[in-house]
Amino acid sequence: MFNSLVIRIIIIIFFIFFGYNIIFIILTKRRNDVKRKDYNDHLKINPKKPNRFARFGVIILNIFIVIACVNIFFYELFTRYIPRINFFFLTETLQVIGITLAAAGNITLNISYRELGVYWEYPIDGKKKKQKLVTTGIYAKIRHPIYLSFYLMCLGLLFIIQDWILLFLFIVGGIGLYLQALSEEKELIEAFPKEYKDYMKSTGRFFVKSRSYIRS
Repeated sequence: MFNSLVIRIIIIIFFIFFGYNIIFIILTKRRNDVKRKDYNDHLKINPKKPNRFARFGVIILNIFIVIACVNIFFYELFTRYIPRINFFFLTETLQVIGITLAAAGNITLNISYRELGVYWEYPIDGKKKKQKLVTTGIYAKIRHPIYLSFYLMCLGLLFIIQDWILLFLFIVGGIGLYLQALSEEKELIEAFPKEYKDYMKSTGRFFVKSRSYIRS
């Protein structure tokens, strides 16, 4: 396993880029909320039906990210009281894979948000908003790339830190995020019956659908 200093430096670098993404999203959303008013005439209402467990999953993954961030300051304290996951000879290999996954997640988040633009909304705010079906860019291949980005980032951090608590949070939050995606798809089918069903045939939920599968 990498020593504590290396792990903390890796986490710091991750959160520098993640922080940039969050600041970019917040500032852009404020501008987009103003622009969004100009699009209202041709958009459809998103009913935003509540799904408590799905929202709980999103919150759990947020807690996961906070705990991962706290490791920057208290990593040695955590390792003293919380046992690390023992991957034996694969430990450092998985940490390298984790760095790659975390970086890929940050990149995917940035690309996805830029493509979604004015139509992005926080999944647990409960607000009814008008929506447009975005099927361009990364959304032409994957229906939920933002959720994919959080899977990648959290799995990457889990592999880097190798903490049992993070593993538990990742499993619970991951299930909730999956249910959130299913819930949103049901809402979008109601809002765009034909368009979204056709869209689902050519795209994967979190991963690119193979051409042979699309043809079948």
